[in-house]
Amino acid sequence: MKIVKILLSIITLLIIIGVLLPSTAHVECSVLIKASQKEVFNHLNNYQNFNKWSPWHRIDPDTQYQFSGAESGVGAVMSWQSDNDKVGSGSQKIVESTPYESIKVELNFDDMGAAESSYKITSLGDDTQVIWTFDNDVGWNLIGRYFGLFMNKLLGPSYEAGLHNLKDNFER
Repeated sequence: MKIVKILLSIITLLIIIGVLLPSTAHVECSVLIKASQKEVFNHLNNYQNFNKWSPWHRIDPDTQYQFSGAESGVGAVMSWQSDNDKVGSGSQKIVESTPYESIKVELNFDDMGAAESSYKITSLGDDTQVIWTFDNDVGWNLIGRYFGLFMNKLLGPSYEAGLHNLKDNFER
């Protein structure tokens, strides 16, 4: 009976802590690229270029991709299917595209839910800064709130690698 009380106390404490945790997660990484703002924007605004710099494409080059909707900009959609758990399956759709400045993307990770991503593209003299963000709202999902605490450590390295690859595409 004492063990049951201890377990119930631990579960209750975990629930209370989970309720107090943030319901959102935010990841943000940036890079400076020696290329024009227009060139970088046009590259990011077209999913046909995505696998030239995507960190996930390098994890599983056998991933199946489908492109639909607009060729670039608002309405462009890229879907993927992979047996590799690090890549998974899902889709992303460009929902906002402000020429040469920003791109907003809706992400759908099938069973894992939805999130948002964005690129902010800024000219800094001879360089262009790209800020790549990921935002997820898990609402009252307590497990999701605990996961949110580690999102920067889980996703940040992939975003950093992707931005490094993007930079390499322009600075070879």
